[in-house]
Amino acid sequence: MYDIKRLEAGQQQLQQQQQPQIQQQQPIGHTLNERLSGSAPLQLTCSVITPTPPAFSAKSCSSSPIEATHMTLLTLRRRRAFQRRACLLSILAAFVFGMALGVIVPMLGLPDYFASTGSSSSAGSVQLAPAALLPPSEQPQLGSSYDRPPLPYSVSFVKEEAEQLELSAEQVFRNAFHLEQDKNAPDSMIVKKLDTNDGSIKEFHVQRTANGRYRKGPERRLTKTVQPERSRTLAKPQQQALRQSHENELQTAGIIDADIYWGELVEQALPQGFAAEDQHSWERYVTKEGQVVRLEHGCGRMQNRLVVFADGTRACARYRQNTDQIQGEIFSYYLGQLLNITNLAPSAATVIDTTTASWSTALGDITQAQWKEHRPVVLTRWLPDLEPAGIPQPFQPLERHLNKYDVWNITQEQMQMQRDAGAAMSRGLLKRLEVAAASGQTADHQSSMLEESSATASSTASPSPSSATSSSSSSALLQRLIELAQWSDLIVFDYLIANLDRVVNNLYNFQWNADIMAAPAHNLARQSETQLLVFLDNESGLLHGYRLLKKYEAYHSLLLDNLCIFRRPTIEALRRLRAEGAGRQLRELFERTTSPNVRDVLPSLPDKSIKILAERIDRVLAQVHKCGDSNKSS
Repeated sequence: MYDIKRLEAGQQQLQQQQQPQIQQQQPIGHTLNERLSGSAPLQLTCSVITPTPPAFSAKSCSSSPIEATHMTLLTLRRRRAFQRRACLLSILAAFVFGMALGVIVPMLGLPDYFASTGSSSSAGSVQLAPAALLPPSEQPQLGSSYDRPPLPYSVSFVKEEAEQLELSAEQVFRNAFHLEQDKNAPDSMIVKKLDTNDGSIKEFHVQRTANGRYRKGPERRLTKTVQPERSRTLAKPQQQALRQSHENELQTAGIIDADIYWGELVEQALPQGFAAEDQHSWERYVTKEGQVVRLEHGCGRMQNRLVVFADGTRACARYRQNTDQIQGEIFSYYLGQLLNITNLAPSAATVIDTTTASWSTALGDITQAQWKEHRPVVLTRWLPDLEPAGIPQPFQPLERHLNKYDVWNITQEQMQMQRDAGAAMSRGLLKRLEVAAASGQTADHQSSMLEESSATASSTASPSPSSATSSSSSSALLQRLIELAQWSDLIVFDYLIANLDRVVNNLYNFQWNADIMAAPAHNLARQSETQLLVFLDNESGLLHGYRLLKKYEAYHSLLLDNLCIFRRPTIEALRRLRAEGAGRQLRELFERTTSPNVRDVLPSLPDKSIKILAERIDRVLAQVHKCGDSNKSS
C-alpha cells in the first residue's frame, strides 16, 4: 500500500534540513526564494506516490523521497516501452505465422500430411501416416481408405499447370458464334460457343496473353442440354456405314473430293472470274493507253474518285495520304494473282503527274479533289453489274462451320425442298380437278389437265443425289455450292492478309448489333450475271491489318478454324508459294508490273509483313492437314 502520511512527513524534514544550506548559498538560494515567493514563474510538478517496501525503515524512506520519485518515473517509462515492444512483437509474430500457414506450409505439402494424420490425432495420440510406415511393396493403392482429397486451401505453384491454362486460338474459339469485347478489360472478351457434345450454348471469358495465346475462364451454361439426335443412338457400325454411304454419294456426284476439297462438278461450274490476261491488258491500258478526262465522286472513301477515261472506260481510284494502304491494296491483289484467286478485279498502280498526257486534262478535278502531285494511286477497273452479297447460313451463328457433313446436309435440305415443291404442285392439281368436277367440265378437259400437271411434276420431282448434282448450273443446289466454294477462297484469302474491312467487320460489330450477320457483307459484291463474288477494297491487308493482330486475331481465326472444305487449286498454289518464298514472289511481281516512277514513291512490301505472311501460310496449311487427319480418324 502507498504510505501518503509518511511521504509528506519526510518531505517536511528534508526542507528543514536544507534551510541552513539555502541561507549560505545566496545565488542558488536567491533563485529558489524567487520561485517560492512567487516572483519567479511558477512551475507545476507532479508528485508520484510510491509504495514503501516493508524492508525499508521510516528513516531511510524519509531521507530520500526525491530519489524514490525519480526511480518510480524511470520504472513507468521502461514499463510503457516494454509494453509497446511487446505489442509490436505480437503483431509481427501473428503476421509471420499467418504467412507461414498461407504460403510456406502449402508449398511444403504439410496440409496433405496433417490431413492424413487428422483421424489419428483426433483420437488423442499423434502418429505418423500409415502409408509412411509401410514398405513400398505394401503401399496402399489409389482408391483405398488411406487416400484423402487435398484440403481446399492447398496452393500449387507448378509451372506446367500454368502453361496448360494458356490455349491456342483454335482451342478457344472453335464452334464460337459470338465475341464481345469486355468493357472493363481491353485485352479480354466474352465468348459464346456451341458445345457439339450436348448441343448447349456456353459462355466464358478469355484473355489474350503476351505470347499470343489465351487464358480461358470458367464456362457458364446458357441453355439446356439438347437431346442427341436419333442417328447418334445408332450403333457404331451403323454410323460408320451411314457416313460411308454419304461420302460415296458425294464423291460419285463430284461434289467433294478427298473429303476436304470441292469436287470436279463444283470446280467446273465456278464462274471464270478475272484471268491473268485481264490483268495484263489492264496494266497496259493504265500505264500507256488510258487518258483521264475527269474525276467524279464515288468509290467509297472521301478522297476516292471515279476516274473517267477518254474512251468511256471507268476505274475506281484509291488515294491515301498514307502509302501503307496503297501498298496493302496492290500487294493483296498480287497475292490473289499468285494464288489463282480470280475474284479480285484487275488493279494497277500509277503516279499522279499532270505534266503527262494521261493526267493533264483532269488538272482542275485533281486540284478540287485535293490530290497532290507525284502521289501513288491504285486504279481498279469499274464493274457495273454488282449487287450486295450476304454471308451464307453455314457461316452465321449458330452454325459457323463447313465440312463434308455440312455439304451433305445442304444437299439433303435442297432435295427436301424440291420434294415439298412437287407435293405442293400435286395438291394444287387435286384442287383444280375438284373445282373442274364441281363446275361440270368434260372428262377430256380433266385428262388434259392431268397430262399437263404430270409432265410439270416429273420435271420438278425429287431425283436421286447423283442426278440432282449433275443438273445444269442454274439449279438452286449447284448455285449454293458455287457460293460456298467461293467463300472457301474468301476465308483463306482474308486470313492471309488479315483483312479487317469485310467479314471481321461484321463479326466485331455483332456484339452491338445482332442483326448485322444477316446484312450484306462489307466490301463484298456479286456479279448479277455470272454470280461471281468480287473481293473489294483490300487496303487493310498485309500492313495495317498485321499491326492490329493483337486485337482482331480471334476474329480472323474464328472462320478458318471451322473450315474443312477448300479449293484444291488454291491450296496447291499456296504450297508452291511457301516452297518458293512468298516475299520473293511478291517483290518480283511488283518489280515486273510497275514503272520506275511508281517504285520511286511506293515502297515494296517490308520484311516484317513477309515474315507474318509466311507464318499465316503455314497456319492455313496446318488447318488443311488437320482436316485431313480428322476425316481419316473418323
